Amino acid sequence: MKVFKKFFALFMGTVLIFSFAGCTPKKADNGLIDGLFSDKSKISYSLSYTELKPDKKNKVDSWRQGMVSGDGMQGFVESGSPYEDTFIFQNMHFIMPNKNQRTCPDTSNELETVKQSIVSGEDIKDNASYDDVYSYHPGGQLRISMDGKKVDDYVRYTDYQTGQVGVRYTDSNGTWSRVSFTSFADSAVITKLESSDMGKKINATLSYDDLSSMANFGDGNEVDLKYKKIASDNADSLALVAHYPSYENSELKNGGYASYTYIITVGGEKQKVTLDKNIKEEFCSSNDGIKITDADEVYLITVSSRDTEMGEYDEFEKQESYDIISLLRSEAKQVEEKYGTEDGFDYESALERHLMIYQPQFNSVSLKLEDSSETNEALLKKQKGSKTIDAATAQRTYYAGRYAYLCCSGYSTSRLYGMWTGEFNTGWGSKYTMDANVNLQTSSLNSSNMTRTPVGYADFILRQVADWEENAKATHGFTDAIQAPVNTDGDKAVITETCYPYPFRYWNAGASWMLQPLFETLKAYGNIRISLSREYDIDSLKSVLSLSEDDVSRIKSGGFLMLEEDILYPLLLKSANYWAQLMTPEYYTDSDGKIHYEKGKTALNDGETYCILPSYSPENNPSNYPSPSAANCAIDIAACRDNIEMLRVVMNDVAPNADFSKWQALEDNLPPYLYDETGALKEWATTSFDENNKHRHLSHLYLAWPLNETQNNEELTKACIQAVENRTSENEASHALVHRSLIAARLKDRDMLSDALLKLMNHKIRYDSLMTNHDYDRGSCYCTDFAIGYLGIVNEALVYSDTGVIELLPALPTSGFDKGELDGLRTKSRAVIESLKWNGETVEAKIKSEIDQTITISYGNKSETLSLKQNETATVEF
Repeated sequence: MKVFKKFFALFMGTVLIFSFAGCTPKKADNGLIDGLFSDKSKISYSLSYTELKPDKKNKVDSWRQGMVSGDGMQGFVESGSPYEDTFIFQNMHFIMPNKNQRTCPDTSNELETVKQSIVSGEDIKDNASYDDVYSYHPGGQLRISMDGKKVDDYVRYTDYQTGQVGVRYTDSNGTWSRVSFTSFADSAVITKLESSDMGKKINATLSYDDLSSMANFGDGNEVDLKYKKIASDNADSLALVAHYPSYENSELKNGGYASYTYIITVGGEKQKVTLDKNIKEEFCSSNDGIKITDADEVYLITVSSRDTEMGEYDEFEKQESYDIISLLRSEAKQVEEKYGTEDGFDYESALERHLMIYQPQFNSVSLKLEDSSETNEALLKKQKGSKTIDAATAQRTYYAGRYAYLCCSGYSTSRLYGMWTGEFNTGWGSKYTMDANVNLQTSSLNSSNMTRTPVGYADFILRQVADWEENAKATHGFTDAIQAPVNTDGDKAVITETCYPYPFRYWNAGASWMLQPLFETLKAYGNIRISLSREYDIDSLKSVLSLSEDDVSRIKSGGFLMLEEDILYPLLLKSANYWAQLMTPEYYTDSDGKIHYEKGKTALNDGETYCILPSYSPENNPSNYPSPSAANCAIDIAACRDNIEMLRVVMNDVAPNADFSKWQALEDNLPPYLYDETGALKEWATTSFDENNKHRHLSHLYLAWPLNETQNNEELTKACIQAVENRTSENEASHALVHRSLIAARLKDRDMLSDALLKLMNHKIRYDSLMTNHDYDRGSCYCTDFAIGYLGIVNEALVYSDTGVIELLPALPTSGFDKGELDGLRTKSRAVIESLKWNGETVEAKIKSEIDQTITISYGNKSETLSLKQNETATVEF
């Protein structure tokens, strides 16, 4: 048996070596690497790749190693295989329907029973189903097949400075390169293939892979898709077009999606060919591709989109043409006409137009810790298991996150997966989860100083906010109020997940939390214009934004909404109305912290405060009560108070003569925070419920981050630090450590921050592309919580700001950041830190104010107060 085991081990080792031999070619030399990048500090490259197979269902890990690109709407994931490269195209609107309801069920008649159960300490149970929202899915997977065997000097890369993703390698026919980007100017993926440096022509076959070869196909509703592959007779285009399943409740039952690739060749020939089917499956067309022979150059223009009115499901197979294909062809042709030349296509001009938009955004903030010309794999290997943070890895991780965030911004904000997937049935549906994940990924929404991020986020809110009115009415019976859901798929934001143990219908803090970043936009940028978007219909927002007909005419005529008066004011008012209707004197908290019910009670007595219930602290429940619907959650107390304070500021600007007394009374009667026997902030501010620290969420620390109640409050700061220390369970979820890091930075606890950040940095959470997994041991799904959330962590650690206040290096990590420079960070005081330099002994900051103001700048226990005029720059040294 021992002999057999030894032989088997040797055999398997040999198999593995040969299996991966094609994925780890001979390394590229430094000279080749240097020639790829104009700015060596903003690079990302790998010397290995994972090839996706066309003839079997690929595993989820296969596509996740790919390099990514996007413009906020369109995008791709490229595998980088030399001879079997694949591009998985993305579109933020691609969501797979299911059979669930798409309206918020009316459960308002259950509210009183739930309240009574909480007060009496009785468990709450129901038979409701968990009706999930729709799941994000990939577009078409384009394959570029070329002949070849042995590869040397292989490299695949992302140039963050230009947003280009490329592959370069050498074989017996010379050195080959192809490069792509998603154009911020044209919202299209543009790819350039060149003949080799030895003059060898391009011979390739282009095709769209069978959907069933994509990871997780067959595990969900995608089995009810109908789709076709289409190649034009003149061989100038390829497309994959699909009709969604026709489910009765689905607004997409007559809809579908498509990815369309327009092909331009210089020299040579191209022809339509019929390929063998790779997998035995039924799709509604022949399996056609385009064969290119002896071309000097090839250019591909790819666009993807969704059509909600594609026609009847049963008619799809019979159709010979599709409006969505005609539309995408028109869009691709417009790109060709803009940059077409007599000789083919002017790639450099297309890139230049893209860079005019992309580079000012990406380059608005820079971080200098330590440059490195090492591969991503080498940096990750050096960091793995280390007891300190490696400066070069920290810097490259920052640029990777900045690139990913910019790719996901402009039209919306990042999903759980950012904007990328190569799999069906994505983890947690790659939805927008707004009780942690979206919030972590938008932690640098304003400090990143990329104007596309707050604008895209505002559009994200405006697309869904009408549903928030429906939620408040259906779950609580509240009028003139809004309630945000925990989850949205981007189309619908109604609360459909109403069952226990996740009673999302009683998630109170959502609207306040989702509006808080836009309030910080007001503090950081001022009252900016939000241009009207095709992503929503302004007429459908009349009710939720309290718009008159004159308001609608003004907005349509001007083409924009004002952030403060048109968005923040009506939404903060409606959110405050939700809180006001949630609390009544009948349910109150006594001076000892115990909750009570007294029928018919119309006023609070001295020493009494409101009782907030039902009150949900994601995703926890008290240790002495089985239901997650409890009372007086700390997050609700903080969110309600913050909502009122945000409303105070905005109302003072927009309606200074309005009566604020109602809201002041509500704030004055909120229950106070309570502390447990260790001195920690209690998650439930009542003596009726006990703490449960065996949990990964830190929702009760909302008052510390994203809020700033702990600033200049030593007692509350200590209570929050103790609350974090008491948590004994984080599991492997990266969002727990990202959340902890952000809280630690706001608490200015550099040891706590360094501990959490190091756990994220020295595990295998990152792929070779530097995108990240949901778990720090990469045991779960693709997820950009850490990739993008890292920006917020670093920005918070290096600069704390609020109106009139800037604090330098408040939570500098204990390793990896010993010296450095941060340029361009935007503060919440209408000022930009043009440069911040530190070396362990001195700190120097150059600050430019965008308005006339007085700002106090501090570092440690030293401070300096500056009176600055608009556009004036001042330098401080400590």
